[in-house]
Amino acid sequence: MAQTVSNDALWGKLKEMDEKLDKLSEVRVSPEITLDLKEVKEEITTEIKEDIQMLNGNILNTLKEVSLIRKQQIVSVEPQKKDTYYFNFKFFKVRKMPFVVAIFGLLVFILTLFCMKQQNDYKLLMDEYHKQNVTIQKLNEELKIYEENNRKPVSTKRQEKGKILTNK
Repeated sequence: MAQTVSNDALWGKLKEMDEKLDKLSEVRVSPEITLDLKEVKEEITTEIKEDIQMLNGNILNTLKEVSLIRKQQIVSVEPQKKDTYYFNFKFFKVRKMPFVVAIFGLLVFILTLFCMKQQNDYKLLMDEYHKQNVTIQKLNEELKIYEENNRKPVSTKRQEKGKILTNK
């Protein structure tokens, strides 16, 4: 039962507070405010129209500025793009990519010619060295043959000369 009594007391207090809130929520009309709602609406609408016109003006000004900035960006970007594709010489323009390819092609051609000349010079030197080597081998063989053929007679001739000298 103690709980029911306290619940009843709470409900009573809530009713009192509800009544006080109802009294406070009633709108009191003060004697100072005597403006008509029409006048207030007209003033509010005129102020809103002025604000809207001012906002529209600000929006238009910002759009103009943005369009000018974009035009300047486009104008400043376009020459940079065109300049990147060409070499500007004094009397003519040349596209960069074909010019670079031609230079590299020329360098490869010169390098190929140089390598071919080096290979040819090497081949000629090796042929000359081979000829000299063959000639030297032939000369050595002939020299050996000559020495073998001349030793026997030379040694006999020397002996004969020695005999002749000793006989006299």
